[in-house]
Formats: sequence, structure tokens, C-alpha cells
Amino acid sequence: MTRTKSEALKAAITSEYWLILALSGVFFTYFALDGGGTGMFIKLSFFLLIVNVLFGDYKIKKIPMFYFVVLAICAYLILGSLMVAPAQSHVRWIKNLFRMLIIIFSIHCLYQKDINYRISMLFLGILCLSVCWQFAALYFFKMPYGTFSNPHYLSSFAVLTLPVIVASIFFLTGRYKLILIPIFFMDVGLLLQAGSRPAIIGIAFGTLFIIIFLTRGRYKWIGMTLIFLFFGILCITGYANIAPRIEELIVNLTKEERVQFWTQAWNTLTDNSLMDWIFGHGIGWFPVHFTQDSTSQVFPFVFPHLYFLEILYLNGILGLVLIFGGLALLFVSAVNDSKQTHNKETLILLKSLIVAFLSWLIHCGLTVPFYSKPSLYPLAFILGLMLILEKIPGFRSDTN
Repeated sequence: MTRTKSEALKAAITSEYWLILALSGVFFTYFALDGGGTGMFIKLSFFLLIVNVLFGDYKIKKIPMFYFVVLAICAYLILGSLMVAPAQSHVRWIKNLFRMLIIIFSIHCLYQKDINYRISMLFLGILCLSVCWQFAALYFFKMPYGTFSNPHYLSSFAVLTLPVIVASIFFLTGRYKLILIPIFFMDVGLLLQAGSRPAIIGIAFGTLFIIIFLTRGRYKWIGMTLIFLFFGILCITGYANIAPRIEELIVNLTKEERVQFWTQAWNTLTDNSLMDWIFGHGIGWFPVHFTQDSTSQVFPFVFPHLYFLEILYLNGILGLVLIFGGLALLFVSAVNDSKQTHNKETLILLKSLIVAFLSWLIHCGLTVPFYSKPSLYPLAFILGLMLILEKIPGFRSDTN
């Protein structure tokens, strides 16, 4: 084979379009098709990563240090689980950690390539197509939770995509803005119809955080006014029964099931040995026995519905510090970068990712197990984008 043909073959197999296909496939199959085919596209992403490392320009020594910190944390969680509970470790949840890492590194590998405007618009198009797909499933095909089997999964999709759509409306112009505005209202409709109170509280909290702490001048007051106006309209119209359900949550907070889950979970934690407190019980279920007094129905296999308690039980104090310490470092770095950046598009995208991260932390942290797909897949896309935008002192070098 001549050198010219060899270089052409190398360029073909390491082309960015293969990674775009793989990542778009992961997003669409999971968030639009409820996971059908997602595993295949993640395996394709992993294969393409290996190809780019061996034959392309994605060199391990050029990867910023924080990616290896994330890798090391995941490696500790997996190895620690296999050491403390080799027989009880949840194999599928451990695989979810590997899949999250593949998505994060694939996004970074794609970032290293020459990504043009059309490619960025392709990703946005996949996101918008997913919103339209779920909207059609909900409103036209009368599927109660879109293509998902649980309202919290649909809510997770909505709180992940809404901030990105809003950010895109801000920095796109012309016909693209006109297309995105109805997509935005469709996504809001999905969130409200799903009716997940943690999701609504999460995205409201994330938005208020941005408006109060990272917005200045008249935009702060305009944003605050729009937020209160939005919830005022929900209260007046009673749309999707959201306002009465949030009011009920506030009034009956001490009787809320999750509060009782937390009490039962803490009671279980108090039986820990010293080694359990330090290293945990391994990645798996944290069964919380809960009796609903009104119906005397026993739920023998319930997780605690709070990441803090769940991770403390599964991974101990060491795992808790590593996971929340890493997430806190990333969050603080994103906030600091958003205060210092002078690039409008980067600033808007960073703010949207902060909203998505806080929404994920509150919503998923109260509704799904930490190591489950509905938790780690959204986190993978959030972290994958946050890591390429941030400059973490001591952890990042310029690679592009």
C-alpha cells in the first residue's frame, strides 16, 4: 500500500463523522427510543476511541489531567466494590460506570478534531428531533410518559435538554431561532406533563442560581420576573396540576415518602461497622424497608432516594468524598469560569450546563439510584461538555 493510500485510509477510519454518528446514536437511542440500541452505539464509541488513539491524533499524553482523575475515581469505586463485596456487586451498574467514561472521553476526542458549525448544528438537530419524538409520543400517540416507562425518565430528558435549547436560542439567529422557540415550548410541555416535582424544583433552582449569582443588571430582574410570572400562571391556571402538587409537598413535607425513606436509610447506616463506614458495602442495591401506613403495603426493595445516603452506604466515606468532592470541584470551576470568560457563546453554554447539572443533581438525586442508567447517562453528557469548557487549576492544559 502506498503512503498516500495509507494516509487516506487513516483519515477515513479516524474521521470525526464516525464519532458524531456514534454519540448521536447514543443520545437518540437512549433519550428518544428508551435505550433501544444504546449499548451498540456505546460499544462503537469505544471502538472508535481505540482507533483514534492507535491511528489518529488522540494521544493519551495530551489528555488533560482531570480526565484521568475522573477515570481514577471510577476505577477506585469499581475495584473497591469488587473487594468489599465480590459476590454482591451489581455488574450492570458497574458497566454503567464504564459506559459513562466512554461517553465522556468520546466527547473529548471529538472536541480535539476540527468541528465546524454544521457539525455543531447536527448535534443540536438530534436533540431537537428527540424532543419532537417525545412530544409526538406524548400528545399524538397518547403514551403517558413518552417512550419511557416512568415519568421521572421523561423529566430527566426534559431538564437535560431545556437548558441547551435556551442557550441555543440566545446565540443563534434568524430562522434557527424561530425553529427553536416552538421546540422550547414542546420541551416545557414534556416537563410539566410528566409532573415530576423534583425535576421542576431542580430546574427552577438551577435557573434561579444563574439569575441571582451569575447575571447582572436588568437581565437579573427580567429573569426573576419571568420565573415568578411563569409560576404565577401555573398557579392561576392549574395547568397539569403542578401548583397544587407542589403546595401539597410543602404542606406535608414531614409526611413525604422520601423523608421516611431517609429515616429508614439512616437507621440502616447506624448498624455499619468501622470498615463499612470507610469503604461501604459495594456497588449494588441499598434496600430500604418502608411501610406506607395508609395502605399497610410493604415495599421490601426501595432505594433511599438521596444520593448522599446511598453513596455513603455503597462506597463509604471515601467514596462519598471522592464523588462529591470531584463534582464540587467541577461545579465551582464552572461557576468561576462563567464569571471570567469574555466569549459570549462559551458563557451561555457554561451557564446552561450549570443549570443542567444542578437540575440533574436535585432531580436524579431524589428519584433514581446513582449507578443506574437514568442517572449516569445524563451525567455523562453534562460532564463531557463541562470538562472541555473549563480550566481547572492544576488539572487542565491547553490541548486545542
